[in-house]
Amino acid sequence: MKRREFSQAASAAAALALTGCGGGGGGSSDAGAAADGPAANAAPTAAAAQRDAPAGVRASGPTIGTNLSGMEWARPVLRYGQSSMPNLNFTVPRAADAAYLASIGYTRNRLPIQWELLQPMLHDTVANDAARAAIGQPGEFHAGYEAYIMGVLDAHAAAGITCIVDLHNYCRYQDFVYQEDGSVVGLTVAKDGLVRPWTTDASQVQERIFALAPGATLKVANYTDFWTRAARKLKDHPGFGGYGLMNEPHDLPVPGGTVASAGGEDLTIWPTFAKAAIAAIRAVDTVNPIYVAGNEWQAAMTLGKLNPGWPLEGANLVYEVHLYLDSHSNGFAFDFDTEQGKNFSAGQGGRAIDMDTGAERLRMATDWAKSKGVKLALTEIGMPIDDPRWEEMFRRTVALARQEGVEIYTWMGGNHWPIRNYAINNVPGWHQNRTLEPAVAGVLKAAAGLTQAALFDDAGGAAAPGAPVEITVYARGSLGAPVRVTVASSNGGTFSKTVLTIPAGANGQDSFTFTPAANSVATLTYTVEDGGQLGGQVPPPRKVFSLTDPVAYAATSLADAAMAILAKYGASKWDLADGHTDYMLGGPAGEGAAVRAVADSGYGSSPGNAMEMINWINKEMGPSGTMKVPVMRVVNGRKTSDHSAENTFGFWCKKSESQPGIQEKPKNRIAFGIEEGHFALAAVSVPAAGNTGVVFQASKAEDNQTAELALSGGRPQARWIDANGHTVELTAAQALAANQPAVLAFSSQPGAQRLRVNGSEAGSAGDQLAKSQFNQLLIGWGFRNYYPNDGFGGNVFAVIAGKGVPSGDEMTVLERYLGSIAGVKA
Repeated sequence: MKRREFSQAASAAAALALTGCGGGGGGSSDAGAAADGPAANAAPTAAAAQRDAPAGVRASGPTIGTNLSGMEWARPVLRYGQSSMPNLNFTVPRAADAAYLASIGYTRNRLPIQWELLQPMLHDTVANDAARAAIGQPGEFHAGYEAYIMGVLDAHAAAGITCIVDLHNYCRYQDFVYQEDGSVVGLTVAKDGLVRPWTTDASQVQERIFALAPGATLKVANYTDFWTRAARKLKDHPGFGGYGLMNEPHDLPVPGGTVASAGGEDLTIWPTFAKAAIAAIRAVDTVNPIYVAGNEWQAAMTLGKLNPGWPLEGANLVYEVHLYLDSHSNGFAFDFDTEQGKNFSAGQGGRAIDMDTGAERLRMATDWAKSKGVKLALTEIGMPIDDPRWEEMFRRTVALARQEGVEIYTWMGGNHWPIRNYAINNVPGWHQNRTLEPAVAGVLKAAAGLTQAALFDDAGGAAAPGAPVEITVYARGSLGAPVRVTVASSNGGTFSKTVLTIPAGANGQDSFTFTPAANSVATLTYTVEDGGQLGGQVPPPRKVFSLTDPVAYAATSLADAAMAILAKYGASKWDLADGHTDYMLGGPAGEGAAVRAVADSGYGSSPGNAMEMINWINKEMGPSGTMKVPVMRVVNGRKTSDHSAENTFGFWCKKSESQPGIQEKPKNRIAFGIEEGHFALAAVSVPAAGNTGVVFQASKAEDNQTAELALSGGRPQARWIDANGHTVELTAAQALAANQPAVLAFSSQPGAQRLRVNGSEAGSAGDQLAKSQFNQLLIGWGFRNYYPNDGFGGNVFAVIAGKGVPSGDEMTVLERYLGSIAGVKA
């Protein structure tokens, strides 16, 4: 889908970010592993995940899956700029992705790949020795990128499922301009061999496009050469699930033309190329399925209308279509009322979208497929999470797909950093120390008749005297029958009801209110009657506070007093005692194990907005950069994540931002912007006296704004930079002592910023900061302007962050509490 192309940051080395627009649309021309540390406490193997999965969700079920997006993200500045670093500009799915998806019943996934990264020089390129030495020999596959693909297939084979390899190039190929002598002007080779060669002259990059006319720059022979080579490598792999010939052909040249058109394209170009590719593959592989897209972004609505000569000849062909639920079926607009107000529906004309829009779009393709006796796959569809009406539209669409025997693959799974908490995704999260299944998976599983779910709960935790707290218990996944949940209090209070019913089907929930006794701390616990569907699993105990004076209560219980303050401000807490080896099928991390998941054990999360901290980088499938994963250490009996290894990428909580007309009020959001009151505390230690780097950061991945705790030459520092570039920087006079735990804290509100170290003020300012959105929180490092910010290189015991400005006494309680976690001497 074209939404995977991105705008370039100011720096040529910048990573690329999601911008929107393009695919699956149709009908609308009127709209605008050594580094991971020892294997102790590692996540279960893929085979173990399959073994332990309930029988109803093993890989023998219906063909459902997701797109493991990430390996195709290096465009559009590939060849011009250094946008080709693994784990930064693109990311390879991990074995854990395949294992987890198999464990919830997915049977086949789709792996988008980028032609230019796999075959960096077309087979008939005339290149001189210098260009060949830098770029590769004509036609040859890049060994490293090929290894990534094979690693993903290996992971699928180990999980007992398969994977389609999808050429995700839109009938285009981004290439250098080769001079008559075979050279490339400005060709530059990076010192790091993982970064692909590029040119310093943007004019020396060209976009080749499929064409049949004389002068075509991307010819049938180029395409068949690619698929012949690929088929020889892929055909016998046990994890291989089929050939995705080309993603979303669109805007090809007009008849007799050789450049992209904006209308009037020659509709015979793509069928001609497709026929040739099918013949080339079948000359090598007579068995595996071939997935054939259609013209005009392979829209479901135009499958039978805009593809001359279809169906094509050939055995085991599957016709693949895309559709989304917004008015123009582009998959990048998520505000339901805005979309409905456009009074337009792609493929249907001048009518507003409704609950049946997706199903009606799909039926245009299924009717054609049935009339021709051919197979059909819906290889891209998404479910925005921000409105239940989207979920109902999606449910009706996938129900029709299952009824008609259509394969279904959601957009977008995978492992690349911008995917997380995009409004359409199939990425699992981490909540209450368990994998949080994406909402889209529950609907997909329900349509496929799979029953498997887990229960979670979320709520505020502080009540004013006599006021109730609303608590929601919800399932992620699909239940085959209703589940009864009983809730009880350890310390009185009153309930609106004590028995909840989570309905059968996808993502059910029920809510209740609890009014605690005055000036009390109550622990709520759950029991379930699930008929074996959940294996007795329940949400963890939940504390609710109605303390008259939480600060004074610290004399009774420091921990409860601190948690009551966190509840008051709806703040999150990430305690490394909760560190787990993975956010997919992970377990508690022991000494020396990689740490990839830390749950919010405070009160910042809400249904649809788990404030997890995760690390996603892939170090298991070949050369992948110098990035490292934090490692668990136990120091004086206290768990801490070790970020001291050079280039350690820490933990990341990636969220959405409000976009007028696109996503007005995202559920998955950061609670505060830089202009609002906010605060953060971190309990850390450093191995040396002069460390420099980020400890905690609230920021925006694509821009410069930030609010962060850091070290500068060992001295604690708080820094704020708003969207206008206005900077406030406070630096303590003294450096932290090596190997001594300390608590750093900042707070900010309009006209007042503070830095505190171990409970004492270390700096202050009185600035006003311009309105600036944040879409991420990070621990142990930072990420701004599309690029990583170095971490501080020490150990993290726990971090707190929230909206509002606690009083001085409240901050003291929080500081003492974090100090107790880290072992700070009173």
